[in-house]
Amino acid sequence: MTCLLVIVPCRNEEAVITRKLRNLAACDWPRSEVPHRVLVIDDGSDDGSAEIACKLAAELRGRAFEIEVLPNVVRPGKVGALETALRAACAGEELVVLTDADVALAPGGLVALAETFTADPRIGMATGAQRFVESLADDGSLTARGGGDLRAADSFYDHASAFVRSIESRFGLVFSMHGQLMAWRRSLALRPTEGVAADDLDLMLQARVARARIVRCGGARFYEVRAPRGEARRQQVIRRARAFHQFLRHPRILELRQAGSWLARRQAAFYLQAGRSRGPWTIFVLGSIFAAGWWVGPNTAIAVSALNALVFLPAWILLRIVRSRMEIAEALEARAPMGERWETARR
Repeated sequence: MTCLLVIVPCRNEEAVITRKLRNLAACDWPRSEVPHRVLVIDDGSDDGSAEIACKLAAELRGRAFEIEVLPNVVRPGKVGALETALRAACAGEELVVLTDADVALAPGGLVALAETFTADPRIGMATGAQRFVESLADDGSLTARGGGDLRAADSFYDHASAFVRSIESRFGLVFSMHGQLMAWRRSLALRPTEGVAADDLDLMLQARVARARIVRCGGARFYEVRAPRGEARRQQVIRRARAFHQFLRHPRILELRQAGSWLARRQAAFYLQAGRSRGPWTIFVLGSIFAAGWWVGPNTAIAVSALNALVFLPAWILLRIVRSRMEIAEALEARAPMGERWETARR
């Protein structure tokens, strides 16, 4: 039996908060002796988000979970909202689940998360499996707006990064968490760090330093509406890049580079270097493999290089995308650091 504390930060989410809470109501929940809790933390909304959430809390009372709507009393921003929720945690709530107001969970997502932690006591944190779609119905069901099946909107970048996470998960070393849906053991006593906009990476760092395994839970799928092409999508991408740029200056970043096994330390060094360096490391690796292959014959060199290209080429493309975004983020951060509070147009 596992009791969940589900945190939903809320800042002007009038367009999606009904969908979110009805989606949670439609989900399966793990067995628990006491009701699970959903904390909607209102971060100073000036629309009707809090009122709508309070109304739904009363309507959905008596289910496997209870909904509470609390104001952010720490400081403006998602980090403050998360801290507010953690301060309100109750005894017996074993897993903390953080999920954004605009995403919809697969029916078995919460149960899959709970079972992941039950199956392996070494696991301290888990991230969900992201799926981008063109639209979501307003009633919380996993259907498209207007009816019909969901239409996928995943890009090459999304598929490539999901593949990387699945490989990292085998070693308990998932690095890039999905803040839209992630969970961790409350016993880790994680707390968000003030001034770090990338709350998901911040919490990952703390779990890594605590030597906990961090995995991707494929059964915990969540669906997010892809921002339309143009300025809205560009701003979303740049905002995330700026958050990662800030993370590179995290006060505990040195601990991340020194924590865990040899593989964990090398992985952390790679990600941190990838965020700063512009050198084409992957091309160097491919070139070295090809050159070494000539010592045992041209045919072997070509075969080995072709095989490695299938593995390294997607990684190289992914890395180039990340670096181009980081260059823009670095320039913007140099002008004025991004704050902990931001708003995204919801669809």
